[in-house]
Amino acid sequence: MAVNTMGYISPLDGGNPRIVGGIAYETVSGGQLVYASGAVDNVSSGVNSLASTDIGIATGASGAKFNGVAIQTVTSGNYVGVATRGLVIVRAGGTIVNGQVVAANGADDVLPFAAVSGANVATVITAAVSARMGRAWTNATSGNYCLVELTP
Repeated sequence: MAVNTMGYISPLDGGNPRIVGGIAYETVSGGQLVYASGAVDNVSSGVNSLASTDIGIATGASGAKFNGVAIQTVTSGNYVGVATRGLVIVRAGGTIVNGQVVAANGADDVLPFAAVSGANVATVITAAVSARMGRAWTNATSGNYCLVELTP
C-alpha cells in the first residue's frame, strides 16, 4: 500500500470537495484510493430509505473501480468520508506528465494513460475512458507525488 504518508491532502477543492460517506468494509487509511462495494438492490426508489450504511467502501481501487479518496483513517465497520472531487496529492506509479489522464493502479498509486495505436484503438480508448480517475496537474516520476484533479 503506497498511501501518502501525510494521509488525505487536498490543497485545492474548488470550494466543494463533494464528500460521500459510507461504511468501511476493511481498515481504510486517509489518502487511500477507494471504491464503493456492497450488496445489490439495497437502495429503494425514495431518498427517505437511503442511509450511509447502504454504501460500503473498499480499498484497492483500480481501473474502472474507483470512486474517490478516503479523507480519514478508520477501522472496518466504521463510517468513512470519501472525497469525490477536488485536487489531491497522490503517489505516482509511473512517470506522470501534467495535463495527462491518470488511473488508479490498485496499489494506491496513479498510472498514466499511454498513447495507443494499432487495430484495437477503439477498445483501448473505451477501456481508458472507463478507468479514468482524474487528470494530473503536476509532473512526477515513479514513487514521487503529483497533484491530481479527481474526475471519476
